[in-house]
Amino acid sequence: MTKHTVKTVLAAAAVTLAGSAAFAGAGYIKPGEAQNTNSGVTLELVRADSAGVVYAYDARDGVEGKVLGSAPVKAGANTNVRIEFRTQPLKDVLTVLYTDDTTTPAATAEVNDH
Repeated sequence: MTKHTVKTVLAAAAVTLAGSAAFAGAGYIKPGEAQNTNSGVTLELVRADSAGVVYAYDARDGVEGKVLGSAPVKAGANTNVRIEFRTQPLKDVLTVLYTDDTTTPAATAEVNDH
């Protein structure tokens, strides 16, 4: 292997690792126990790297549908985040956290009805 090839391989590995770490992000949603999703959901913990909004979507097979409701969150740990629904979901509920970038979710979690 030439010196140039080794440097290229090492640079590619560094970019891959950095990209994976950046993609993982600091945001996450912990839905908690199964709950009745008729009128809303309570998320046990929402961790956001900056202030944002958690949206609840009517979901079928992991694909987001109509917005059911939303709740603001602050930067850091947010406990017992309640999202009241404007309409009842037809099936599963998908929660999505958006912070600074409103087109790329910072975190997602599915909430299962009991």
